[in-house]
Amino acid sequence: MTEYRNSSNYYDIIIIGSGIAGLYSAYNIKQLSPNTSFMVLEKHKKQWIGGRINNEEFYGTTVVTGAGIGRKEKDYLLVDLLEKLNIKYTEFSMDVNYIINENKLVNINETMKELRKEYKKQSCPSTTFKHFAKAYLGEIYYKQFITTTGYTDYENEDVYQTLYKYGMDDNSDGWTGLDIPWHELIQKLVHNIGSQYVRSSNNVISCNKIQDHPCLFELATTKEKGGKYYCGKVIIATTITGIHTLLPSYKIYNQIKSQPFLRLYAKFPKASANIMRQLVPTYTIVSGPLQKIIPISFEKGVYMIAYSDNKNAEFLHDHLDNTDNNRKYFCNLLEKTLNIPNNTLQITALLDFYWPVGTHYYTPIIGSRRYFINKAQHPMPGMLVVGEVVSSNQGWTEGALDSVDKVLTKKWLTSNC
Repeated sequence: MTEYRNSSNYYDIIIIGSGIAGLYSAYNIKQLSPNTSFMVLEKHKKQWIGGRINNEEFYGTTVVTGAGIGRKEKDYLLVDLLEKLNIKYTEFSMDVNYIINENKLVNINETMKELRKEYKKQSCPSTTFKHFAKAYLGEIYYKQFITTTGYTDYENEDVYQTLYKYGMDDNSDGWTGLDIPWHELIQKLVHNIGSQYVRSSNNVISCNKIQDHPCLFELATTKEKGGKYYCGKVIIATTITGIHTLLPSYKIYNQIKSQPFLRLYAKFPKASANIMRQLVPTYTIVSGPLQKIIPISFEKGVYMIAYSDNKNAEFLHDHLDNTDNNRKYFCNLLEKTLNIPNNTLQITALLDFYWPVGTHYYTPIIGSRRYFINKAQHPMPGMLVVGEVVSSNQGWTEGALDSVDKVLTKKWLTSNC
């Protein structure tokens, strides 16, 4: 054991993944146990520290790359973290506009109440939301419901999870959103942790316990020199893809699936920007593959022209490069979606963030979801799995933070593995 501890690549804890869950884990270790040594290993280059949470500049406007907004009434841990790090955020009222062709709007919250009643009436069946809801609502009404929500990321999810944990009310208006400077959050977390304790371009390809050493792990990376790390405990903070790579024999993770998400931004010249401002004055849910169109800056003529998931994101995937043909393609698609004449719009530039693994969901199970999550977060002694992927509120930053708080305790940090 001593030979490993004396290695320059030995740490008490190694965190795999530098998304918000990985960085928050490191932050908490430093707060709870300052003398515990740790290292965060990130697969990608330095600019991808933060994972699906960050900002970029686009024609003088700050845009989000992955995570969008916060929720005042629900994101307690996120707000607490922002305040601890002295990060200012802005509150705004969530207003929703609709441009839906050949579809009737439905009352999302009332429909969910009906579905919960039916779920209890059927003695809590184990199935997908799509299978359950379509059978009760009928195909036409179900399609209208899907369009009205603006998302499809819950369709193949466990029906209980969608009905009680998904937060379908977030897909309607009347609540207070939080505009958060994500890049500043990531920067301040890294600064607080210590940038020397976050190593990018370190792709961990295996994580194994060393035989006859119950509290010792060996992590192998793709680096030829200094590519092996040793530690007493491991925290996996990756997407489901990374979990499958590191824990290939653990079948429990087969019940967690991922889905693609797309954010596509467009810069419009002045004349087209004025037209867009009239038609899309606020967050707007639309029919078709674009799903949602969101004004980012009226003054700069910047809009998110597609906020799409699953099949719609995949459908648009081959048209995302900033080429003349693709700009024309999205002009035509916008004109059709907004019910305006052809050749009305022009686009100056496109910027996309396509996430093959955008969010996660749980497939149907028999038994307690709480028990399932606890088991998924504790695959073996000395190891934790954290992140949105294993949270009770998948798809939200709050879920990622909560997954860390639930398991990364003083007791776990100070106990033998």
